[in-house]
Amino acid sequence: MRILILSRSPWDDTNSLGNTLSNLFSSISSEKIAHLYLRSTNPSNNVCTKYFRINDKDVLMTLFRRNLDIGTYFEIQQNKSNLEHVLDTKTDEKLYSFFRNKGSKIALFGQELLWHLGRWNSELLNNFLNEFKPDVIFAPAFSTPYVHRLLWYIKEEVGVKIVLFHADDYLSTNKSKGLIDSVYNKMRFKAIIKSTNLADINYCISTLQQEEYQKKIGKEMKLLHKGANFSNQPDYSLPKEDEPIKIIYVGSVLYGRWKTLSILAEEISKINKVKNKFVLVIYSQYTLTKEMKEKMIIEGASIFKGKIPSNQVKDTLMSGDVVLHLESFDDVEKEKTRLSFSTKIVDCLNSGRALMAIGWDRAASIDYLIKNDAALVATDADNISNLLNEIQLNSNILKEYADKAWSCGKRNHQIYEIQNNLYQDLSSLVKEVKNESIAD
Repeated sequence: MRILILSRSPWDDTNSLGNTLSNLFSSISSEKIAHLYLRSTNPSNNVCTKYFRINDKDVLMTLFRRNLDIGTYFEIQQNKSNLEHVLDTKTDEKLYSFFRNKGSKIALFGQELLWHLGRWNSELLNNFLNEFKPDVIFAPAFSTPYVHRLLWYIKEEVGVKIVLFHADDYLSTNKSKGLIDSVYNKMRFKAIIKSTNLADINYCISTLQQEEYQKKIGKEMKLLHKGANFSNQPDYSLPKEDEPIKIIYVGSVLYGRWKTLSILAEEISKINKVKNKFVLVIYSQYTLTKEMKEKMIIEGASIFKGKIPSNQVKDTLMSGDVVLHLESFDDVEKEKTRLSFSTKIVDCLNSGRALMAIGWDRAASIDYLIKNDAALVATDADNISNLLNEIQLNSNILKEYADKAWSCGKRNHQIYEIQNNLYQDLSSLVKEVKNESIAD
């Protein structure tokens, strides 16, 4: 079975999608997997070795040279690239950043127009597809319509089975800001619906998303989570009486999450004025704005340590007493992330530490943790101080919830079971193709 991964960005373990892809496909032979993506930056993972990329600059050049054959095939073996062509990544990334600038729908329309007028279906692309001969194409449900058109093209060109992974929610009705926003959202909605209907398997990332999408689309949706090895639970000892309880957060500060971190830091600061009981340590790949720094970093309560490599996440989480998952309490941001399920939740469950979760109870991630009794939860900002006081009064609760988090992970996120179920699903599609060929 040969699997083609299609995504807009390169397969990079330092971002959420890349990390999830490596988690799901690490047991697949590198000879059986390839990645097609639409930016100039390089991938970084230990799973895939075969790549084909097309970028905005390539497509732009075809507007001036219609016969230009675009796209680059390359392989990376043992962290060494044998690229024959050195690409001008700075120029392309500037172009890409322009299209993504502040989520401007006008800029996104420009990108759609570029990929509509440009000639991206090149001979080099067709050669790559015909030589690799994928049986299945696995792709996230993209937010940009032009990537869906590429997906449809590959389906028609090679006749592959499609597996669509709804890792984010782009189908829920969001309020549009003006005519352009409304038109773009409708374009995106139509593209995702078409891809969903074309897909032979649709995976959702949360149970709430699965239930809502099945009702909305009238098609079966399966559940697919990131996994981890839950064979041996890490040891944990409560901190000494004179040591502060260390709360570790590793993740995004976007989507209003920095505001939730600010509320938590402020509550810790109030408690620590009486006695030094907690310290919040924040790790994130995002650069903080001046406002974020002023409100999120409070002397004697919280520390910001920036970005860490993906291979250090587990040890970093294990260095704390409590690991933190949170969502925003802002109304607009709540709707954006309502059906999402952060990949970091599985990392938290796998840390062997108590999980603290802060967010409204209608968020899929918070709902999941409450139903599985896998975390100490505050469902509104006013409950954060109560949660901290509860831990102060009974620190043994940290050991109790460390065990509960681990049990939840072992029950629902054992990596061997997740990979095996995924592989069985994909294999069944390949068998269908062979049976169809015999019937023909």
